[in-house]
Amino acid sequence: MLKYVILLLAVAVLAASTVGCSTSSGSREYIPGKGWVPND
Repeated sequence: MLKYVILLLAVAVLAASTVGCSTSSGSREYIPGKGWVPND
């Protein structure tokens, strides 16, 4: 049961951070392996 709670929490944090980054200004995008890249 604890594994599911931790997994759910991790997914929620990841989703929240992704939404926060994509809706900020739109001038940069995080790409795994490349880091923050401009997307103008």
